Amino acid sequence: MLLLIVTSFCSGAEYPMTITDSAGREVTIQMPVERIIVLNSDAAEAVTILGAADKIVGISDSVKNKAYYFPALKNRQSVGKWNEPDYEMIGEIARSGDRIVPNIIVISYTYPDKPYGIVEVAKRLEPFEGITAIGLDFYKPENMTKEIELLGRILGKEAEAQRFIEWYEEKQADVENAVANRNVPKVYVEWTSKGGELTTMGTGSGAAQLVSMARGYSVANDLKDAYPKIGWEWVISKNPDVIIKRSTSTQLGWEKPPSTDSVNLENTLNEILGRSGAASVNAVKNNRVYVVNWEIMAGLDDVVGLTYLAKILHPEVNLDPEGVYSEYLEFLGLKYPENRIFVYPEV
Repeated sequence: MLLLIVTSFCSGAEYPMTITDSAGREVTIQMPVERIIVLNSDAAEAVTILGAADKIVGISDSVKNKAYYFPALKNRQSVGKWNEPDYEMIGEIARSGDRIVPNIIVISYTYPDKPYGIVEVAKRLEPFEGITAIGLDFYKPENMTKEIELLGRILGKEAEAQRFIEWYEEKQADVENAVANRNVPKVYVEWTSKGGELTTMGTGSGAAQLVSMARGYSVANDLKDAYPKIGWEWVISKNPDVIIKRSTSTQLGWEKPPSTDSVNLENTLNEILGRSGAASVNAVKNNRVYVVNWEIMAGLDDVVGLTYLAKILHPEVNLDPEGVYSEYLEFLGLKYPENRIFVYPEV
């Protein structure tokens, strides 16, 4: 029995350690974690911020494609797509000689009932005895503090977790104080627009939570799904005061105008402005349509997105989104990029 009780001299934690992950699963970690496989970029971000990136031994495509965020991880072994991981490869990475030492964890999104959710991931890893699968999301503001705290405990990085949580909550409070008692504009967030079909973000999404925290009212609040499909006529009927269009980039932000990036962003903006009946929408009439880089709107950096969102919805508030982002990037060991923007038109 004594052999099963392992003490981490770094954190004082005792093993086996049993935790409850974000899917409500009780998970037992047999010994201090020395190897980590992350199946999504949000988990990679969390592990990096807690100072444990050196323990990451396997990454998914979504992490590999964001080398600008994770330069230290770009040469780590790939384990396939974030939503279709290569379980055999994970097993090979985990193996040490003829067995798997249980000092390895795999972090996945929870996504209940999805084939890439933690329940299915854990089931597919069962043949590889010794691998512990943990479901942590890091994309819902309401769960962020709890998940960072738990990951800090799992990795023996409690002090680092507390440091980040204090900063994160301070920036959230800055926004809350800045927008208090302001008017509440109606906001439409467009997730995708493909083939004439639109997708917005409903109550179960992280973006809907951010809109509310920035003192806005999401016009999709009555829709149950996190990413419901809607039509442009529905948007017109809601008459939003502000339209937020989600977009991405292959670098950290977009190059400031004049640039190829700004031309593409202007085209994206014009596509919305040119839709039938758009001229009757308040957001269009009052020039309040924005393209937002989604890097800052989901994950641990969502407090950066929250600050930008508050500035978009309430331009008069005294907030400094660039300063907040600069501080956040320091947690990742990165510098704020010159001549780059994250919202178009700039706020």
